[in-house]
Amino acid sequence: MNASLKRTVISSRPDSFKDYFINLWKFKSLIWIFAKRDLKVKYAQTIIGLGWTIIQPLTLLVIFTLFFGYLLKWKAEGLPYSVYILSGLLGWNFFSYVVTSGASSLQESSHLIRKVYFPKSVLPLSKVLVALVELLFSLLLLVPLLLYYQIPISVNVLLLPAVVFYNAICALVLVFWVAAFGYQRRDLFHLLPFVVYFGIWLTPIFFTTELLPESVGWLLYFNPMAHVVGLWRWSFLSFGSLSLAYLFGFLFMTFLCVLGMYFFSRQESKLSDHL
Repeated sequence: MNASLKRTVISSRPDSFKDYFINLWKFKSLIWIFAKRDLKVKYAQTIIGLGWTIIQPLTLLVIFTLFFGYLLKWKAEGLPYSVYILSGLLGWNFFSYVVTSGASSLQESSHLIRKVYFPKSVLPLSKVLVALVELLFSLLLLVPLLLYYQIPISVNVLLLPAVVFYNAICALVLVFWVAAFGYQRRDLFHLLPFVVYFGIWLTPIFFTTELLPESVGWLLYFNPMAHVVGLWRWSFLSFGSLSLAYLFGFLFMTFLCVLGMYFFSRQESKLSDHL
């Protein structure tokens, strides 16, 4: 027998976290493959296709602008109200898509999980790529608004990739923690839609922090998506200012994301029994 031959042994024992990342890197091409599959399935046999990625934020923009801006006369000091809303919706829609689709991705691909070995983190990570594609098309809404109001794009936009990364981290925190423990406690999967639905009302997307009483305004520091939305406006429009709270929030959410991925990796071998 040729002693140079190598054998790959796949067992039900969880890999070390280091080996898990090595395997994830080996299967990185699957992330794009799953993302392309999702895009094809999602927009197959539609007339508008990826145009739906523009219709969704446009609909919310019109509703929020008419209701809060026109009827309630809310304003964003220093920015046209429609620009203020849309710059917040971009980050929120990215977050909500990754959370809702990432958490359900394991169930959707249960037939593959039972038959083929691959790091299951590939599935929610592929949803991030889909969200990025849709985000690029949604940005087409913001450019005409900025041109109409003659608002220059800030040089801070060079840091936009870091903002998008923070945005993705906030979503993946929920996805990995729910995926790690949700199949033992399925209530977590039922709880996620409520988090997304009510979360938008607790994030300064259509309201400014000045509208909140001082006694409760400090609570926004504990909402990581409030930081992300603020960074979206700062990077595109130089609206607001940077704060150390953003850095602490980023570091804390990154820690939670890595920890959540760790617990998820320890549960992977049990997923096929629960799906």
